[in-house]
Amino acid sequence: MVNKMEIEPGNGYQAPQFLFSGHETFSLRIPWLPKAVVALTARKDPFGDPRKGMEILGIGKNMVQSLAFWVQATGVAQKSNSDDFVLTEFGKQVFDADYGKDPYLENTQTLWLIHWNLCQGWMDGERNRRPYAWHYFVNKLRDDEITATETVGHFQGAETASGRELSVVTLRQHLDIFLRTYVDGESSGPRALPEDTLDSPLTPLRLIRPHGEKKLVSGRRETVYRIQNGPKPSISILTFRHCLHQWWNAVYPNEQALTVRQISLDDDSPGRVFRLPETAIHDMLMNLSRQFPMEMTIIDTRSQRSVQRSKTPKSTLADIYKA
Repeated sequence: MVNKMEIEPGNGYQAPQFLFSGHETFSLRIPWLPKAVVALTARKDPFGDPRKGMEILGIGKNMVQSLAFWVQATGVAQKSNSDDFVLTEFGKQVFDADYGKDPYLENTQTLWLIHWNLCQGWMDGERNRRPYAWHYFVNKLRDDEITATETVGHFQGAETASGRELSVVTLRQHLDIFLRTYVDGESSGPRALPEDTLDSPLTPLRLIRPHGEKKLVSGRRETVYRIQNGPKPSISILTFRHCLHQWWNAVYPNEQALTVRQISLDDDSPGRVFRLPETAIHDMLMNLSRQFPMEMTIIDTRSQRSVQRSKTPKSTLADIYKA
């Protein structure tokens, strides 16, 4: 059963269906997406029948079901009208073994794009679906440090407000999957299987890192995780451009100008997703206006700073890999 909560949409924004399950308590593994793309490119859908998927992908049944979740969440594949899985344009352009720009996730920009897709969710029919932990990270979390107990408490409050209640175990498992996606070494253990010891491809981003311990009211000590806010030189200007246009088209399709503050602080915005300060957003927009003067212009006044979009490019993904 899918767990969901509702939020009010604004402008072109569609209320997501928030998920706390579907990943089968397995975080994304480094080899999984390339395996899935090879199978789908060969027209061997491994997700319709998990037992056949085990043979095709060489992983366990629950992992097959988990990967079905991750290929959608990362924007690599989606369900067709016939309920088969097919590669998205992102999946084809980036991961195709013969023609893809980065089939084995060796380019840092691919990792940032996967992070972006996880935070934006995916379309299932006419409905946007997304794992709640990513929504919380992007749109709700204001601190730069978290602990598991405090975060699960926030999850409980949000779910209770929706009229549904999930077990603490389910919510904690969901948080653990989120942390394993970004923190290296979080997937290993004394009895871990070989596939369990593989880290997520997103750990090199260093977006979340352990930062000591905190003593709780109960007296128990718990790991503190620090969110890396601030400028991120590893995000290329072309990756930022791609994500900016994608978000702008989805949320403000009829607006020709947005403020730097909107791009920095609005829900699901590049500033929120990449945890960038407004000054860094302004600098990147200035850079974009110099590189693409026919596309956008920076307007600075005493009251606010904004960017005017005079042209919407048809495709920005391929440009990322031309640099």
